[in-house]
Amino acid sequence: MRAIQQLLSDDDYLVVTDTETTGLQARVNRIIEIAAQRITKTSSDEWFSDLVNPGVAIPGRISRITGITTSMVHGKPSALEIMPRFQDFLGEGIFVAHNIRFDHSFINAEFDRIDLPQMENPGLCSLRLARRLLPGLRSKSLGNLAQFFKIPAENRHRAARDVEITSLVLERLAQIAIDEHRISDIQELLQLQGKTYAKVNPLSKHVLTIRRKTLPTLPTSPGVYYMTDQKGKILYVGKAKSLTQRVSSYFTAIEAHPPRLRQLISKVRNVVWDETSTELHALVLESRKIKELDPPYNRAQKKYILRPYLKMGREEAFPTLSVQVIVRDDGATYYGPLPSRSSAKTILEIAERYFKLRTCSSMEFAGAKRCVRADIARCNAPCEGLESVASYEEMVTQVCAFLEGDIGWVCSKIEADMTRAAEKYAFEEAAILRDWIELLDTRVSQTGHVASPVKGPKTVYLTPSTPTESGSYVLLVQGRVVAIEAIGEFHHLQTALHQSLKASKEELVPLDRIQTDARRIVDHWIHANKKRLFVLQQRADETDMMFITRIEEGYAQFAVPSIASE
Repeated sequence: MRAIQQLLSDDDYLVVTDTETTGLQARVNRIIEIAAQRITKTSSDEWFSDLVNPGVAIPGRISRITGITTSMVHGKPSALEIMPRFQDFLGEGIFVAHNIRFDHSFINAEFDRIDLPQMENPGLCSLRLARRLLPGLRSKSLGNLAQFFKIPAENRHRAARDVEITSLVLERLAQIAIDEHRISDIQELLQLQGKTYAKVNPLSKHVLTIRRKTLPTLPTSPGVYYMTDQKGKILYVGKAKSLTQRVSSYFTAIEAHPPRLRQLISKVRNVVWDETSTELHALVLESRKIKELDPPYNRAQKKYILRPYLKMGREEAFPTLSVQVIVRDDGATYYGPLPSRSSAKTILEIAERYFKLRTCSSMEFAGAKRCVRADIARCNAPCEGLESVASYEEMVTQVCAFLEGDIGWVCSKIEADMTRAAEKYAFEEAAILRDWIELLDTRVSQTGHVASPVKGPKTVYLTPSTPTESGSYVLLVQGRVVAIEAIGEFHHLQTALHQSLKASKEELVPLDRIQTDARRIVDHWIHANKKRLFVLQQRADETDMMFITRIEEGYAQFAVPSIASE
């Protein structure tokens, strides 16, 4: 049973009504459409809906709003016929409308014109209820309430649709009144709409306690916060750029929060937090804590997602490229993590199409039996001794360069194949090739690589906080997030990086799901800040010296001397 029906007695019923009119003045303008829905304790199926001929032309601005034109009401019944039937439909029911004063005045004006008695039914206004139950919501218009309650609002400003929306809004408001204000019958709901705001919305004691004791102690720094119930159970974990601003927002204008959030606030009795040096550090910590603690009010990031890698084997003279989800210390070269298994398979397919890599298993290769790929010139058949180790190794080097971002030659080949496919009217194949180019371009623009080498050079991503000479950096070593640190002043950068690099010389943690998840978050951060980032990378001669590369012009003042790890 619906919430609003729970409040009705067997003798009570509601008539939710909406009118469309030629203007805003009831004594001058006329009704052009009226609709109503009767809601009893057991049913809500009875409807009344009619266009009304106002006897005057409908103004163009009204037609643009409602879609009702003069031609649509031509030949329709007048108010003389429609309004007595509406009066019978209304009977002794409770008259309900959004902004009840408007509809009430127009209906009574039409009654007066045809000598019917004025409507004196008890009235329930969903606008007044919303003002008392949702005072924190900036606008209580029907459209804004529909958006707030996630009610589809198409075809608004037609009477029947507005009645449907008003009924759904009234249902949500009735549920709030029952849950949060202990309303038990329709008479109490009628009284609630007339109460002062202070009497309707006294703050809960636990909210006042948190406002008084906890919020003033929150720092302005980034961090992760934990909302707990009266037994200390963690209900929700979140991250904040500023802990004081983010946590305070939960306990301000509570009534305007979505229902799930209001339910959370009703159960929260304390908030604790961990400060972090940067917002990125908070993002990584939040993701890990959500997975560890499994708080009931968190929906996203609750499971680790295995991210695929591309593996270039090195245990054989003629290595293969494959998709793997576990990185092992087996001498192979790994690239990733990649966003999904499908993207990894697509990149593998591109590499196998444009580089003559063998794809056979070790057993098949040892059998020295020529395969189909060799027959269609996709492989040089090293199994038959038709390709030397040196020649194959040179091709492997080209594949690795492609994975590390050198996509020009491959993209030109794909474009040529796409053109030929289109000329042959093979449009599905051409579309696939087009998507390949888009995938490669997107990967390189986001990360600088098609797939990042796990054991690539030590890399530092540095973002300044202009106009102050401060910022934060991330240190990646062998695919792992080794350090995320803030720096107060840029002349301290060299010392901070020395310390991080020194710490990274110790034994690296396994590249497990925790590290892969942290790398995923960092990759998103790099992409979001790519226009502001500096990249410091290990020298090509593989010494421990570091140098700085500016991605975006305009940050020359932040350049730092070459950095040598101890």
